[in-house]
Amino acid sequence: MTRKEPEEYQFVHRRAGHVMVAHESRLFVWGGYMELPHSQPYTLMTPSQSLYHSAIDVWMYDPLLNTWTRKMSRGDIPLQLSGSCAAVHHDHMYLFGGWTNNPSGDFENSSNSLWRLHMPSLTWEQLFPEGIPPFPCDKAACWIYKNRFYVFGGFGPSRELHPMCGVKVNFVRDNVFPSGWLDQLVYYDIESKRWVWPETRGPKPSPRAAHTADVTGDRVYIFGGRFKEVRMNDLHCLDLINLTWSGNLTDGEIQEAPEGRSWHTFNFVSENKAVMYGGFNTTQQVLNDCWMLRIEMDGPIQEHNIIEWQEVSLAYDHGEPRCWHAAAVVPPGDLFILSGLTQPYYITMVKLIDHAEKLLMLRFSPPSLQRLTIEAVCEHHEKLQRHWWCLPHTLQHILEVRSSSDSMT
Repeated sequence: MTRKEPEEYQFVHRRAGHVMVAHESRLFVWGGYMELPHSQPYTLMTPSQSLYHSAIDVWMYDPLLNTWTRKMSRGDIPLQLSGSCAAVHHDHMYLFGGWTNNPSGDFENSSNSLWRLHMPSLTWEQLFPEGIPPFPCDKAACWIYKNRFYVFGGFGPSRELHPMCGVKVNFVRDNVFPSGWLDQLVYYDIESKRWVWPETRGPKPSPRAAHTADVTGDRVYIFGGRFKEVRMNDLHCLDLINLTWSGNLTDGEIQEAPEGRSWHTFNFVSENKAVMYGGFNTTQQVLNDCWMLRIEMDGPIQEHNIIEWQEVSLAYDHGEPRCWHAAAVVPPGDLFILSGLTQPYYITMVKLIDHAEKLLMLRFSPPSLQRLTIEAVCEHHEKLQRHWWCLPHTLQHILEVRSSSDSMT
């Protein structure tokens, strides 16, 4: 049976600049905006016409039930934002920065506020840490390591508008806009409730925005992003124990590597394998390629045994090219990719189909026997449904929900 999604699902799929995280085998989606049609061909100087999604709404996806649930959050509801970054620590999602739909103060629309969402109760709390806060920015990358929420990079207003004594940050101003690119590295110490600016060793990555970062073991890997008019394909590693940078690990003369890009996703699907998907390249093309990064490391940060990129040929249609989408991994290794903007958005800006409206699931580990059985039974439910009564009630519920023509809770 072909399921027809209700019209309300457009609020899940029609978005860009949103965040999505995985928690207890479910996906949580928040924020972002929906681009509206323009009456003229798009150029980079065309004013944006967009509708920001409600900051109260939190959408949850259950992969086993294959259903979306829209919930109303409570507490200190954040501003409506796009380009924020988020990461999960235990039962909380930490959310930093972004471009707000409600300009205030001296820093245009850029935010450096920090919120956290208690995911079981969907309760927000705005945090006011001690210490020197990060620069206001959007399109930064973040990650969790132990009890620290790290932020790197971003695009924000000029340093002169927001001086911070004693903090070493490179700021490179854009040629057109009053904002610019940052190489800030700062973390929120969850236990002491303060911002900390750590000293690092080694060659620090250049300022950038719309890059990606993910952690494996005691190291974080940062790929790509935009700096001035270039979208880069450099790969950097930071040892989170001794805070030493590796320098650029991408050597295009020796090995095949993805082209430079921003607004892509990069997620570890196992301890030594990460998947990079989509993005926006220097010639303003939206990409739909998929790459696997394989890492073998033994010894100091400068002595990686293997850093190998390999383009992944997916055996099925994985949808339209997309950028500024969101991705998260549900164990044991299912990568989910949600929404984003497609190439027609940058060519015509006249159709509302310019958002990628399909949730992609890229499987990088064998599914469980339970998952395989449920999918097989649902595929042939018309023949098998009369026998469901003898199954445990939990399984009956899963099969009924997955096989319903429509499910919206």
